[in-house]
Amino acid sequence: MSHYITVPIKANGAIDPDEQIQDIITKSVSPAFNPTDIFIYSHGWWTTTDAALKQYNVATTDLIYFLRTQNHPLTTGVTSPLLVGIHWPSIVDDDPSSVLNLLEPFTFYQMQKRADDIGDEGLYAILRLIIETPRVSNLRINLFGHSFGCKVVCSALQELTVQKVAVPQNISFNVVLLQAAFTTDALDKGGIYENVLPAFDQRLRMLITRSDLDLALKNDFPKAQKLDLFHKGAITALGFTGPTSATIGAFVDNLPISVDHGSQFFGKKPAPPVGPVIVTADLTPVHQANTTFQGGQGGHHTDIFLPEIYDLMCWFLF
Repeated sequence: MSHYITVPIKANGAIDPDEQIQDIITKSVSPAFNPTDIFIYSHGWWTTTDAALKQYNVATTDLIYFLRTQNHPLTTGVTSPLLVGIHWPSIVDDDPSSVLNLLEPFTFYQMQKRADDIGDEGLYAILRLIIETPRVSNLRINLFGHSFGCKVVCSALQELTVQKVAVPQNISFNVVLLQAAFTTDALDKGGIYENVLPAFDQRLRMLITRSDLDLALKNDFPKAQKLDLFHKGAITALGFTGPTSATIGAFVDNLPISVDHGSQFFGKKPAPPVGPVIVTADLTPVHQANTTFQGGQGGHHTDIFLPEIYDLMCWFLF
């Protein structure tokens, strides 16, 4: 039995107590539900509440549908997934017709910082609730982020290390970073998420996507970093260049792949190792083939709802 909830998080990272989220999450991970996998999704910048809910409805349904219809032996153990969609205020005005949203391009630095606040306050609190709920069976926590949503995911993991939260040995993590809008070296020593890989190295697997046709990360992201007087380190985005050699070197196994139009990995090609592995997936070919996508100035930055990408994620996860 699958179970789906949404979690609204305020701009400062606080979870509204009126939503009774703590009680809902505690019940959802209790023996009554006993989830085998938890899937947590975070959207990125410039996403209204309505758009976030639509994205989560599509992403969660399509991923589980794809998974359940493949009849793959490795998926039979995913009998009770819990799906969690996080919504955080990433736009000036949630009304897409509001003239205030003309100011949205100027909120880059504000939303960049807010994404980290959402992670190290809101998502961190959710993960801590999950981790500290007693269980005897194994649990996999699968974290998905897109764009600034990747900051939400990684800042939450970073905060777990800062707060020295003890993660039981029967809990492991899969992290999927779709077109990550943070710097290429953010996971390396000295980077904003420097503790994540050393802390979870034996229980963490990571899938990173990149694309030459992600014009938002190729063109606009470096310009924003250059204008930031306090910025240090790389100016390129992980979702454009892919990971550094230092990031790759933190994993036991490294698997670079290319995702072509019509490509099939899940159940067709050897699965990635079950231990610590980093998979860097180049989405450029499948983006080139998607000629109907209208991404405007951002190119294919939000072009992530494709059957080839669902296939890729299932191959990586299972």
